[in-house]
Amino acid sequence: MSNYGDIIKQGRKEEKQETNQKAVNTASGKTINNDPVNITIKVPRKSRQYWTSQCKLAGLTMTEVLMSALEERFGKPE
Repeated sequence: MSNYGDIIKQGRKEEKQETNQKAVNTASGKTINNDPVNITIKVPRKSRQYWTSQCKLAGLTMTEVLMSALEERFGKPE
């Protein structure tokens, strides 16, 4: 009879197998990594508080707003 530990280990094995498969750019041979990463910027505290409150009022996250602004300005990466 299997216990919870065995079930968790099996789930981790399956998860690890899925994450080991990465897309490869055929032209350069480099792997394409779409994992999220952090971006840190320094802004005045008062501005950040204002922007955060405006995001909450609009039902958006700061990430959504910033990504939208960056994509509008520079476009999406290929």
